[in-house]
Amino acid sequence: MHTRHRAWRALRSSSLPTCLLALAITPVTPIAAAAAMVAAAPASASLAALEAQAGLVAAQPTELYLDVSIDGQPTGLLVSVLQQGASLRMTVESLRELGLDPARFGVADRTDFLLDEIDGMTWRYDSAAQTLALTLSDRLRVARVISARTVRASGAGQASRGMLLNYNVFAQSSGGSVASNLDLRYFDPYGSLSSTGAAILRGEERGYTRYDTTWTYANQDRLTTVQLGDTVTPALSWSRALRLGGIEWRRNFELRPDLVTYPVASIAGSAVVPTSVDLFVNNVRQFSTSVPTGPFVVDQVAGLNGAGQATVITRDALGREVATTLPLYVDTRLLARGLTDFAVSLGALRRDYGVASFRYGGPAAVGSVRHGWTDRMTLEGHAEAGSGQVLLGGGVLARVLGAGVASGALAASAGRYRGWQATLGYQYVSPRFALDLQSIRASAGFGDLGTLEGTPVPRALDRASISTAFGGNSFSMNLIQLRTPLVAGVAPLLDPFGNPLTRLTAPALTPTPALVTRTVSLAWSRSVGLRGYFSLGAFQDLERRAERGITATFSMAFDSRVAVNANAGRQRGEQVASVSMGRAPDFDGGLGWAVQAGKTGAQRYDQAQLQYLGAHGRAIVSTQRVGESRNTSLDVSGAIVAMDGALITARNVGRGFALVSGGAPDLPVLQDNRPIGRTDRNGRLLVPDLQPYAASRIAIDPSSLPSDTRIPHTVLEIVPRQNAGVVARFAIERYAAATLTLVRADGTVPDVGTLARLDGSELTAMVGYDGVLFIEGLRAQNRVRVGSGKDVCEVRFDYKPVAGELPVIGPLVCQPLQGE
Repeated sequence: MHTRHRAWRALRSSSLPTCLLALAITPVTPIAAAAAMVAAAPASASLAALEAQAGLVAAQPTELYLDVSIDGQPTGLLVSVLQQGASLRMTVESLRELGLDPARFGVADRTDFLLDEIDGMTWRYDSAAQTLALTLSDRLRVARVISARTVRASGAGQASRGMLLNYNVFAQSSGGSVASNLDLRYFDPYGSLSSTGAAILRGEERGYTRYDTTWTYANQDRLTTVQLGDTVTPALSWSRALRLGGIEWRRNFELRPDLVTYPVASIAGSAVVPTSVDLFVNNVRQFSTSVPTGPFVVDQVAGLNGAGQATVITRDALGREVATTLPLYVDTRLLARGLTDFAVSLGALRRDYGVASFRYGGPAAVGSVRHGWTDRMTLEGHAEAGSGQVLLGGGVLARVLGAGVASGALAASAGRYRGWQATLGYQYVSPRFALDLQSIRASAGFGDLGTLEGTPVPRALDRASISTAFGGNSFSMNLIQLRTPLVAGVAPLLDPFGNPLTRLTAPALTPTPALVTRTVSLAWSRSVGLRGYFSLGAFQDLERRAERGITATFSMAFDSRVAVNANAGRQRGEQVASVSMGRAPDFDGGLGWAVQAGKTGAQRYDQAQLQYLGAHGRAIVSTQRVGESRNTSLDVSGAIVAMDGALITARNVGRGFALVSGGAPDLPVLQDNRPIGRTDRNGRLLVPDLQPYAASRIAIDPSSLPSDTRIPHTVLEIVPRQNAGVVARFAIERYAAATLTLVRADGTVPDVGTLARLDGSELTAMVGYDGVLFIEGLRAQNRVRVGSGKDVCEVRFDYKPVAGELPVIGPLVCQPLQGE
């Protein structure tokens, strides 16, 4: 169809000497002459001017406005093009209007181009229908990116001004003690201040012990958080967390709940016609959508941790399917390429946490950083300094091709404790098999800031874990070996991974060089029926033969939400057994209960519990008998919130919440289309436990509102900040309105659609069937004009509002207006 132009374009690309030689030995034809002129012209010459000079365009270009389609799909756009002979010219701006990238077409630095110039594009012009059909190769189309993650969207954090007190009061008959845990917060748009602690109101050591006091400010744009006060330094897998009092600046990915920080897979495809796309991860459908024609990319393929496979199935209108399968390995410990996570803390080491309110040690500086070097490798670094002690270390996590993630780290300390620590690890996870290995070795002189506080670093820590699943059964085996030095005057209490549980100053244990623990454990479990579960577990301390045990457990849940649990076994030479049954209260509130009986060796025990969950808190009454002694306790928890000029009692409030201010009592409130309660007599309801920085839809049901009220909006999107609340205000307006029934003086009714206006108001109303007219903005005495021209008439009437009602007034005779 466009052979003539393609031949001319080929000649145009020839060199000048070649064209002159061709002209010298061949007859001069219009095409040959044109080619020679184009070749001899400077490169910057306008293509349109050269065509005109060559005589190819016999007349002025014709401007057309064509309805454009791409790959058979209408765009709904009219695009201006110039017709030049048998070819068409389009501007680069028109290309952008069609949603196409000029850079992919190679014309980004130009103003216009011939359609014949573009490789990978064919076109068809229908002069009768005035349409232009473009057919593009995939390389000319921008791939449509589809996110496979169905997560709650994030948003700009919101915070109203207010205060909150979470409390938990516990009283027991044994000893007559009364204690309370408290969490006090102040928050506003500029940050939040929180303080936690415990108070012994009655009993020994009466008083208050402060835990943490912290002011926090978050910057969502930079994904960073600043904390002033008490903090816990983030720890790497080969370092230890420390409690400090001071300042901390760190990266906070929680400010973007929709952000995936670890490497995820993407699967590319192309649709010839509009197509539906289904994503399966390990044969479980995770996502379904539809795509138009052209290339597409299914991005952020999540839904698994470890090895697996993702399958994308495309299906067109005729039911034809194409499946693309990609093996995956996802490890959430890795950082995506280019992401950096860090934390820097400066202050003083916290001492005797939970025992003393204000006891701090020497100055300390701690810093950690993680960086996604590639999607397969994450680099780590850690540094500590204080009181004459320095520690530096670095590590790496690297994904082995399809076979898990290997890790390694090396750290060195100098100052009061000089030495080194080396760490090696490997982890592989799949749906049927998982293996986790880690080994840490430290020299005798190695120490960190925690060592200065009396909690030495383990000299050796080995952990091996293997698990598998087959035929509905799950089996796992774990081995932990720990060697911890004993410091004179200090008896360290460590968890299985070598982290200190607390700082003690008790006399030293038996003076041996190190405390060695080696424990192996086995576990097997399987489902029984639809709601049953059976498990069997055993452990053996390889250093202390008497430290062993085996336990069998069976549990089942029923449709009535009643759960039963029974276990029996032998622990450290004694028989143990128990059976329990209970039902938790519903989320909306109500009663729950639990009973339990059992024995440990010769000691028998039983207990019963009754629980009430309401809108204002939770109360639990328990009674327990152990041997011959009995103890009864009362546990009451809840929250007191001061916001929006009101003091409200509620359940314990989590990290984010909203206070609904509806302006009317007994209004149904919904969270993400789920009913969660009704407003109180003051028109308020507290909605607890919202996810910070994630958008939640809070709505009210206006169907129960009185007929003389209206509400501009019934849905609000709430995005609470961390440890803060937001007032969700629904403005309910009352208005004075009535329904009038009108008749003219001759007994007829005004025509449907006749306009009416209340004197003193700019609002107009329209007469309906049977002379019915709804009008608002009424006062005690009113005058309404109906119609216009020679048919204009008026009614006068008195109005007395009735709370909760819109009265019907009439019939009223619409009297003609003389001379109007």
